Amino acid sequence: MSSTASTTTPHTLSRVDPNDLSWAPWGMEGTQFKLLSADPTSGRFTVLIKVDEGVAAPLHRHAKAVEVYILEGEFHYRDDPSVRFGQGVYLLENDGAVHEPVSLPGCTMLATFHGPLEGINEDGEVLGTLDCAWHLQAWQDAGHDLPA
Repeated sequence: MSSTASTTTPHTLSRVDPNDLSWAPWGMEGTQFKLLSADPTSGRFTVLIKVDEGVAAPLHRHAKAVEVYILEGEFHYRDDPSVRFGQGVYLLENDGAVHEPVSLPGCTMLATFHGPLEGINEDGEVLGTLDCAWHLQAWQDAGHDLPA
């Protein structure tokens, strides 16, 4: 690619400073989030999630992959407490992943969801969904402007 082509190609950029945002209640007790980006067309959204000490997430499934980077603290999956995911760890939870994360010390993570998170029961029936639209509405309900 020539240097001329790269300088004339339009770039779209969204800049968010999470330090300028306050936390909003997330989908379960003991958690909060900051919405960094959301694309209703694709269903993708990126959030910071803060999990309080001792919180255990209910059984859930990822309809699409989620990418997670642990910023502080740690968590593990209920079915394998010996494997801990701590600060600096990147995880890719693939489409269809089913689990129950537990965070004894609490944690903060950056997560990009490529589709909805579904709360399910032991039979796999969907009990509730946290998707892009849910995040946009919850963010707005908490008094925030929607991300650009």
